[in-house]
Amino acid sequence: MKKVIFASMKFRYLFFLLIFCICTPGVMAQTKTTRVQIENSDNANILVNEGITHFVGNCRFRHENALMFCDSATYFEKENKLDAFGNVKIIQADTITVTSKRLKYDGNTRKAELFEKVTLTDGKAVLTTEYLLYDMITRVGTYPNSGKITNQQNILTSNTGYYFVGTKDAFFRYNVKIKTPQTEITSDTIKYNTNTRVANFFGPTRIKGKDDFLYTENGWYNTANDQAKFNERSYYQSGSKTLRGDTLYYDRKAGFGKAVKNVHFIDTADNTVLTGGYGQYNKPTEIAFVTQKALLTMVQEKDTIYLTADTLKTTLSKPVTAIKPQPVTKSDSVKLSPKVNPNKNIAVKSNLPPIGPGITEPMNVAKKESDSAKLALGSTTIADSLLRKPKDSLANTKIDTTRHRILFAYHHVRLYKSDLQAVSDSLVYTYADSTMRCYKSPAVWTQGSQMTANQVDLEIKNKKVDRMKLNGAAFLVGTEGDSTLFNQISGKNMVGFFRDNKLVRLNVISNGESIYYPKEDSVRYTGMNRAICSNMVLTFKDNKLATVRMDKDVEGSLYPLDKIASGEDRLKGFIWRVEERPVSKEDIYRLVAIKEATDSEASEAGKPKRKVIHQPEGANNPPKTPVTSPKKKPAIMKKN
Repeated sequence: MKKVIFASMKFRYLFFLLIFCICTPGVMAQTKTTRVQIENSDNANILVNEGITHFVGNCRFRHENALMFCDSATYFEKENKLDAFGNVKIIQADTITVTSKRLKYDGNTRKAELFEKVTLTDGKAVLTTEYLLYDMITRVGTYPNSGKITNQQNILTSNTGYYFVGTKDAFFRYNVKIKTPQTEITSDTIKYNTNTRVANFFGPTRIKGKDDFLYTENGWYNTANDQAKFNERSYYQSGSKTLRGDTLYYDRKAGFGKAVKNVHFIDTADNTVLTGGYGQYNKPTEIAFVTQKALLTMVQEKDTIYLTADTLKTTLSKPVTAIKPQPVTKSDSVKLSPKVNPNKNIAVKSNLPPIGPGITEPMNVAKKESDSAKLALGSTTIADSLLRKPKDSLANTKIDTTRHRILFAYHHVRLYKSDLQAVSDSLVYTYADSTMRCYKSPAVWTQGSQMTANQVDLEIKNKKVDRMKLNGAAFLVGTEGDSTLFNQISGKNMVGFFRDNKLVRLNVISNGESIYYPKEDSVRYTGMNRAICSNMVLTFKDNKLATVRMDKDVEGSLYPLDKIASGEDRLKGFIWRVEERPVSKEDIYRLVAIKEATDSEASEAGKPKRKVIHQPEGANNPPKTPVTSPKKKPAIMKKN
């Protein structure tokens, strides 16, 4: 409450200080007084003893640089004062015209009090009120009651006002309103210049446009070009979007807004909250971006996702347009239009995330498995959308013209969720399918495991992580406690399935290979199992790996821990990146260099083989047959 009172007093002090500074030079210029002179009147009645003269009909008076007209008047010679009635008009210096029904003029102070239907015109603006106090020395008009100033297409009203004819500045107090063709401004205190048409605000101010809204407590607005700058507690609203910041710059005609310090961009329609130190919003293109500790906050059912990057940018996708059917020829009844090339790659700049169908444009969401029998470990096939071939049918294609919001995050992307963390160089989040796509050295940590691939997709459903795709060079590595033994699984692709934000199953699709350290009694390791196969299915329980199932062409060996050759305990592409992992929502701002496997590490790492034979100690000992899983039947390993 004390802060509010102090702010109000501060604005009021500045307001009256400005008025004092403007009025002072004019007051100091007053050095002498002269008598009011009568120039014309149809009739006059002079009361000599009282020093009073009554004038009737076409009255005209002159005083200094002003002419005064009226229907009738009474002049008080001793006091040098004039009372005028009916069709009162004052013309000062041939530039200022004041009219009213009644006038009280003091020739000594050169102050005029005008009553009823008062107007003041100076060539730039017209002031209208029912009572006006006009100082002919300072050329300042004051109205203590309601008044109005019309400046071209702008109309300004307030309870109290001051108009400085010399500087063209008008000061308004209490219930101030400015109406322009594009906006309506309401405030407690405004300074307005009728020459530049710039309004300065010194208190809570609301600017309402046709389809947007601005609020500030200090700043200026140029009604001529619709540009503005706001400094205190300012925000901009357009539909479901809000832009906040300590300082706002806005260009209404261009539809451009800029925010500096404590920036918040909020979209209630898409449940998006972007924060940072600097932000911009472009209304025509629907593009907004935030930098300087940029942060995206996504509130989920029982958790919150925090995502940061050097730059967070949000925009709308382009609507998908219908493909015009081509005429069918007799020679080729199924020939497609040469303009349609579904296999054509879209070129992108190297410093931005990829764009195109499924990334910046609506895509068909892959169907989830609905048959519980297919999810069971007893199934001989791995059901996943990556294994299905899409149907090629233009006849059944539905054209989606809806525009969906897309979020781009590029450079030093870091994500934190209580049970899942991720890092990458860049990321694209499409709201149409609620999918985050991580590019360039992405890594994901969940339930004690680290997962990497060329690209990682996180699909969110009902505000929960529903599925994760590891596309290209997929790799999973994990360890228990402080152990230096790493369980590893690699494959061409992987798909993870979640239930209540917990990873319950992981499918390894093609080129499956694993290194696993089984335990004899949940304490002692029995050795290292290294195997290769076509596909794998892993299940998780209580945040730990429960079973591993291998399908097709399974081969493997069990090595004693003391007989593991150099490099055999690492799969190709192994890299432990735990130092990059965000450990809290505050830790996501920590910059860590992305660790990548070197060429030497890759060459020394183990490679997939069809024969894995362990050579025991003693060079003369014959090789022993490795413990190999059957080729025909799938192998299932249970974790003790």
